[in-house]
Amino acid sequence: MAIKLLVFDSHPVQYRVPVWRQLNTLLDGSIHVVYGSDCSVRGHEDAGFGRTVAWDDPMLDGYTHTVLNCEKGKPLSGWSSLTGEGVEALLDELKPQAVLLTGLNYRYDHKAYRAARKRNIPVWLRCETQDEAGERSFFKSIIRSVIYRIRYLGLSKVFYIGELNKQHYLRHGVAAHKLIPARYGTVDRFSSYTEAEKNTLRIQARSNAGIAADAVVIGFSGKFISKKNPDILFSQLPFLPTALRSRIHLYFIGSGEMEKDLKQLAAEANTQYGVKTYFPGFINQTELPAHYLAIDILVLPSRKMGETWGLVTNEAMQAGCSVITTTAVGSSVDFKSWAQFRSFPVGDSKALAQAITELERYSRSFDWATEALKKYSLTATAEAIAAACNQKK
Repeated sequence: MAIKLLVFDSHPVQYRVPVWRQLNTLLDGSIHVVYGSDCSVRGHEDAGFGRTVAWDDPMLDGYTHTVLNCEKGKPLSGWSSLTGEGVEALLDELKPQAVLLTGLNYRYDHKAYRAARKRNIPVWLRCETQDEAGERSFFKSIIRSVIYRIRYLGLSKVFYIGELNKQHYLRHGVAAHKLIPARYGTVDRFSSYTEAEKNTLRIQARSNAGIAADAVVIGFSGKFISKKNPDILFSQLPFLPTALRSRIHLYFIGSGEMEKDLKQLAAEANTQYGVKTYFPGFINQTELPAHYLAIDILVLPSRKMGETWGLVTNEAMQAGCSVITTTAVGSSVDFKSWAQFRSFPVGDSKALAQAITELERYSRSFDWATEALKKYSLTATAEAIAAACNQKK
């Protein structure tokens, strides 16, 4: 069977694998995914989490794939850590109608790009790059723009994940007619549950955490690192109305280098304000639903250090949580007008407390964002890519 689409991905990623599975169905098996490494399947040291991580989803099932393991040194650690050895042989063997890249971060990606162009195979791109995620000098911005313009010259189609990503491509020379929406999403682990089942999971999870029935649970999910700025959940406590603060219970999902400091801050918050904190630890993908359902308001307070999207916002809204992010989080631009979504300036504890006060007034719902999130679903992404594959040349 002729291959319509050959995907080059660095490694199996939990929010991209389901897209490949759906594309496999939509394209009648005429997709093949190539991985530079399978480190996320066999397990690798994740410095942010401070532990070895291997996702518990079956990452290699449901679609045809090849793992090149073209690793040099520690995989995913830098430009040369994926060499691209074996890319050209696969292109010659499979002769795809188009190539899709998921990034331009490694020698592997660029080797696939150049090899496909050499063979007159259209090259498509879907990645999360945007221009607002970090600070840089004027000189660096100019050099960066020149590099991107050169890289993007040879692209036939570009799938953008959100508004900032779209603006990035337009700013760096990609023609508007080449742009196709394929917005960022993640597996909806809540769609198979009834409302009664969700409520049961919520009650059980809160009971396991020692959370009172009338408590307002403010959650964080991710790596306990400076970039994510999780300690601001403690520094905002003095700015909450006293009556609300007396009902607050904090909930930290994850692990990382700041864990000891966060637990110390939790002890101080309990002593000073009577605010309790629960640390369930690192939670793998299939175990997340009950924890999100236990939370009322999810906060992603990242600094301007590369938070290009923030998929925990999607996950939390799938669970019906209200969500607060900083303005440094890429998804805040797409979601800022949604009823139970707020954003605040980086590091502004008082503004965070105000946002919590506003959102606490909403009754806990499991489906307030369900309809709006359809555009940000994996199904919508797969359908957009499949439609591009099926276009007549």
